[in-house]
Amino acid sequence: MMPPAPLRTLQQRRPAAAVLAALVGLVLSACAPLPDIAAQTNTAATGPAPVLVPLDGILAQADAVGSGEGAVAPLDARASRLRARAAALRSQ
Repeated sequence: MMPPAPLRTLQQRRPAAAVLAALVGLVLSACAPLPDIAAQTNTAATGPAPVLVPLDGILAQADAVGSGEGAVAPLDARASRLRARAAALRSQ
């Protein structure tokens, strides 16, 4: 049995209605006022440029904090204590 004719015409109009809605949306967005980008990028209003720091000083600070064996040993000790505790809990 075939569907009634008005249903078919409604299904045929759906793509046209979607295209029309998209076109209306595009037209409305094209009418929107554009922001003044030149006024927003004024360097006098944003302040001075950031100062670049040499990378050598940052690396020296990282080495002073400790990235060697002295920083890793306490973490290894805690990990071994936690493993021993987990083993003890499993055996109970």
